[in-house]
Formats: sequence, C-alpha cells, structure tokens
Amino acid sequence: MAIFQRKDLPKSNYIVSIVAKIKKGTPIKVKDGKSIKFKKTKDIDMLEKVQTNFQKYGKILDPNGKMASIFTDGKNSFKFTDIDKAPFSGMGGNKSRNALGKALADAGELATVMSLRKDIKTAKDTKQSIFEKNPDAFSDWFKTFQLTKPAVTKIVGSLNTYDIIHDATDKSAFTTTIEKFLKKVGISKKDSWNPADIFIVKKDKRKEITDALEKMVETYTASEGLLNMVNDKIYKLYKDGKMYPISLKQITSDKANVDKNNVPGQVKVAEYDIQIAKFNCNLSTEGKEIGLFVFNNTTTKKQINMQVRGFPHQYGTAQTEITSDGTPTGGRLGKVSTKVIDNVMSMWKDARIDSIKYFGSPEPFSNFDKNKIEETYKMYETVTKDSKVYNVKKISKKSFEKTIGDLQSARPSKAAENMVMKIQGLKIMHFFIKNKKDLSAIMNKMINGAKKINPDNGFFIKIY
Repeated sequence: MAIFQRKDLPKSNYIVSIVAKIKKGTPIKVKDGKSIKFKKTKDIDMLEKVQTNFQKYGKILDPNGKMASIFTDGKNSFKFTDIDKAPFSGMGGNKSRNALGKALADAGELATVMSLRKDIKTAKDTKQSIFEKNPDAFSDWFKTFQLTKPAVTKIVGSLNTYDIIHDATDKSAFTTTIEKFLKKVGISKKDSWNPADIFIVKKDKRKEITDALEKMVETYTASEGLLNMVNDKIYKLYKDGKMYPISLKQITSDKANVDKNNVPGQVKVAEYDIQIAKFNCNLSTEGKEIGLFVFNNTTTKKQINMQVRGFPHQYGTAQTEITSDGTPTGGRLGKVSTKVIDNVMSMWKDARIDSIKYFGSPEPFSNFDKNKIEETYKMYETVTKDSKVYNVKKISKKSFEKTIGDLQSARPSKAAENMVMKIQGLKIMHFFIKNKKDLSAIMNKMINGAKKINPDNGFFIKIY
C-alpha cells in the first residue's frame, strides 16, 4: 500500500480530491486497509477554502512540521500521511466524465476558458453548477484549470493584450465571418474543419483580421481555393503572433502537452502498423456498448483503445471514441465523426448502421424485421468466431430472437436503447474483423480523422 508522504503535500490536486470525496461522503482508504467515511468538520471546511494554496493548507495539515490528525470518523483521527495514495494517483477524469456526459464536458470547457482570466480555486469559482453539485467531477478537472493557462501563456505570452474568442459562445463579427466561410466551402460543422475551441486574437488587430477574412470569403469561391486561402491566412496570423487557434482538452497528467497540427505543407498523418489485440463482444441487453476495442500499435509499442456507444445514453446514433491513440503520450483523441467513419467504411464498400433508419422511429426496433434479426446474428457469428474476439456472454440465435421480441413488446426501454447502441457497435466490430488485412490503413484513417489531421483542415494548437 502506498501511503501519502510529506513530499506529496505541495501537490494541491491531492488535497482537492480528498476534500471532494469527504464532501460527497465517499469512504477513503487509510493505512490499515480500512475505508473510512470522514466527517465534514470545521477543519475540512477550512481546508476546502484554501485547498489550492499550499502556503495556507500546509499550515492546516502540517503545522510546525508535525502532521495534524484533522481527518476523523468521530471515533478515530487520521493524518494526511495515514491516507492511501493509490486511489488518488492517475485516476482523473473517466468515471465522472462518463457518468455526467456531454454536460460535464461543456461545463469543463467553459470553466477552462474562464481559468485563462481568473484563478479557479473552488467549484464555485467555475460558475458551473455541475461542479458544485459533483465535487468529484471538479477534482477530476482541477488539473486542467491549473495547467491550461501556463501552457497558453508559454505560447502566447501575456494574455493582457489579447481577446479570447470562445467559438461556442461568441456572437461577434469574427465568428459570423467563420460561419460564412464554412457555409461557402460546404462544411457543416466548424470542428470538422478546425477543432479550436478558442481563438486568441491581438486586441488591436481583431478588426483588421476579421475584415481581411471577410474580404477573402466575399471575393473567392470554393472552386477558386477559398479553403486553402483561409487555412494559409490563419497559419500566417499565428506565425505573426496575431492569432492563435487553440483546442482545449481535459488534462489528467501532471503537465500539459502541446501539439501543433495541420501546418500548411507539413501535415504529418499517422502511418502506424496496427493489429487487433482483443475485442470484447457482449450482445446482451446489459450495458450500452458492445465492448472495448483494443489494438496494438506495433510502431510505438502502445495500445489503442476505442469505444462505440451512446454519449449520452439515449436512442440515437452511437458515437465512436478513441480513448488512447497509441502514441508515446497515450493521448485521448476524442470522438471520430460519423463523416470520417462513413468515408472510411465506404472505401471498403461498407457502411455503418444509421440508427433511426435501421431500427425505426419513434421507438427503437419498430422497423426491425426477421431479415434484420438474421443479418445481425450473422454478424455476431462472424465476429465471435474470430480468435481475437472474447465472447463475453454467448447468445444463441433463438435467445437473440426472443430478446428482440421482448424489446419490441416493451418499447420504449433502456434495454432497447442498450441494444440499439450494441448493434451499431457490432457493425463496426464486424467491419474490422472482415477487413483485418487492411486494418492498419483503416485505423490510420480513423486516427487522422479523430485528430482532424488533413491537408484541408485548419491549423490549430492542441493543449491536452
């Protein structure tokens, strides 16, 4: 068992996480292996107020060089150095993010943008109710609020002379011009072109930049190369120190990583040798994903993890997410757009399942006949016969037919929503298994698509 030591004390993220668990009423493991539910005492209230300031919380936890026993269950008292460190090391993000879905991701992004202008010390500082109601979620995001600004200022310098334009909330002429540009070149979503969440723009150059982009959009058409013109312009503005497009990601390590992507004329696409390590296939109604897709990146000697499931849980289109990209840093890529998946699968004369069209509307399985049952079960048989696939819970054809019949008679239900997501995931799994010989080419295209790395995509800096 790894117990906290005095040298861990300056790392405020540990203190934030401990306070969050106490406030939530979550038991915390101590040195004898027992899990203790600590009381919310005045000492804990004081600790919460100064939890990001080592000079202040250090005096509470370690006054006069002697650790204080401020953690108590009412009977026994414990010091910081009595607490098991393991649950607080390298575990940020996933549980809370997955449980709270898109709402947490959106709140995290807004709070991260806020952290560029003010220090975020407590959940209240974020002005996001989801963090106030979920202290564990705040502790998961705390490193992001601590580390993003230093990373940005290292790139930009002082932020005092810059405007921070947040694409999701800005309604200025700059954002309007970008929207006009995207419409003119036939791009439906801004992130499909450039995933930057913010544009950091020199205050005294903002109008000049907006006017130049607007003139470009008004003057040229897509066929005349408008897309490349704008991409080149944005990169030049970055080189001149006038504008920085930045993609903000949750940071779960002890330092922020910085990548520059889609440099005009220097686009480096992934060209990894990739093999299937193990696929988990579970076609029961339990859970909302078919199972984890695990690949071996033999080039980097790292694993690539992929999930296909609902974000959030509801009837609709399953989303594909690469949660570890197989690079030395093991970066979380995020979602692979349906556009990318459609493009990739079409190259191998296949297509993903369109949820509403395939399963029926307004309720799942209203359009699911015997032919689709047969089609689905054949995919399941093909997948589970492969040596790389672990069949979590073997299902007979008769059992599967009965399951679908039960789901059709009990619509709507969470079980039906689960199965909708699972069958979509099964189709993706079947696609990989059927095209194993071309797996490297397929996965490289998906990785590049998830990274928004393409000669047609705009330059951006990713902080993660």
